[in-house]
Order: sequence, then C-alpha cells, then structure tokens
Amino acid sequence: MPLIQPYNPFEPLTVERIQQLLLMGQPILVVQRFQWPGIINGAGFMATRYSYPEDTVDHLAHLLPNEGKLVDLLQPLQRNKLLALLGPHSTYHVYIDTLKDKHWAKQMQQVYAEDVRKYIRSQTRLKPDRDRGVDINFHLRYGRVMAIINTGTQQLDVPFYDIIK
Repeated sequence: MPLIQPYNPFEPLTVERIQQLLLMGQPILVVQRFQWPGIINGAGFMATRYSYPEDTVDHLAHLLPNEGKLVDLLQPLQRNKLLALLGPHSTYHVYIDTLKDKHWAKQMQQVYAEDVRKYIRSQTRLKPDRDRGVDINFHLRYGRVMAIINTGTQQLDVPFYDIIK
C-alpha cells in the first residue's frame, strides 16, 4: 500500500506576503508553534494576522507558556527576527492562517480518514449513527486546526493534530 503524503492546507509565509500584510493594515502577528505531519517537531510555526496589538489578547490567553508570542511587523527588530525564519537556508516552516486550497476540508477528510476512524474508535465514546455516519468539519481557533466530529447525536471538538499525530 503506497504511503499518502501529509496534506498541509496552509499558505507558507513569505517576504512578499509580509509586505501584503503591511499594505492591508495587518502588521500584528501571533506566531506560535505549529505541529503537523511532515514538519520536524519544533520547526513549524503558525502566524495569525491582526490589525492591532489589543486584538491579540484573547488569542495569547489561550496559548500555553512559551507556545507563541506577538510580533509587530512595524518594529524592525521583531520583523527581522521573523524574516530570519523565512530565509532560504532556514530549517523552519512558517505558515500564515490562510488556506492555499478552497477545497481544503474535503482534502483533509480524504487524506486523514483512516486516522479519524482510528481516533474515534480508540480515543472517544462516540457512537456513529448507522444512517448518517460521521461528519467532520474543520475550523481554525487560536492558531490551531480544530476538528468538529458530529455523529448526529453527539459532537466533539478536538485539536486535529491530536487525531493525526
């Protein structure tokens, strides 16, 4: 059976994208650790865009200690530290909270279907409905991909990386 390549739906952060964020009035980022199949542990980061530092308070409050921090792209020192992570010889992978494919949820369901089935069987007490089956929806919350597993009578909201790790 051939190995399926991990699917990552997020757009890589680039120098050009940083310039666009500045032009769009979104110079504030919360940059946090990001785990995903195919990314070496500790080498992935997710950047979530904001217009003002005060908009980040709730996001930062939901992070673990040392999981992430605010980066103000208008501050040269902070911007240059982030740009160093994006260099051609960097071992880091930095993504932004935008999706590169409009069919990302369907692709995630296909690529990770077996992982979801295993998770439901081994880690939950969810009972799939015989007629309806199981619906999986995704959303991004505080820089994390969340999976909403719905059986028709039960629902579970879980970090998607916990399912696919």
